[in-house]
Amino acid sequence: MFRATAAPQTIACPICAGATVCHDRVLRRFRHGYAWHIGVLWIELFVPRQRCKDCGCTFTFDYGLGLLHSSTEAFRLEITKRCHGRSIAEVAREYKLPYTTVERWFYTYAPNQLVEEEAQHICVDEFALRKGHNYATSVLNAATGRILAIVPHRDQDTIETVLKKVTGKVQTVISDFAPAMVGAIQAVYPTAIHVLDRFHLVQFFTAAQQRRRRYLGEAK
Repeated sequence: MFRATAAPQTIACPICAGATVCHDRVLRRFRHGYAWHIGVLWIELFVPRQRCKDCGCTFTFDYGLGLLHSSTEAFRLEITKRCHGRSIAEVAREYKLPYTTVERWFYTYAPNQLVEEEAQHICVDEFALRKGHNYATSVLNAATGRILAIVPHRDQDTIETVLKKVTGKVQTVISDFAPAMVGAIQAVYPTAIHVLDRFHLVQFFTAAQQRRRRYLGEAK
């Protein structure tokens, strides 16, 4: 861990650009990097809470480090880069981070790191940015495994939007059984073959089998 000391500076209000005063500051630790044989590199610094003299706005000044919870933006971007070509679960285990945290970071920063490429076979699916609250939709190149596009939300209009971002003559689209997926795929790629992924196929078959066993057990 490294103690970081910020140089004295004048902090302007983000709303009106007026002068501010520090009315509180807290010593906090943040993940900032990673070194082999050492592990996570932490920085510790006083984070000031400022109040504007003119408009009364109160805000936390982060020195441009993108401080969020216990990490800096530089650390989150580095973890996102580590996920390319590897599973999120593997990266989470290596850096001893919660899977959901790494997943959220990846889908937040990955859109800015996408490489445009043509695809003939694609996979489209929804995922949770925050379980039960925020969802998004992504498209992957089925041949390379690389992400082609990500957009927030998961309704049919959103799925159509993300599918239209894919370049190339798409021949096959792999998705789950959601009606919104079916409608969007038919609207954007009417001649493409729609393939239902095996995971959901087995999942639904297993659920139907369990319901049948329960019915037979109750009926004796």
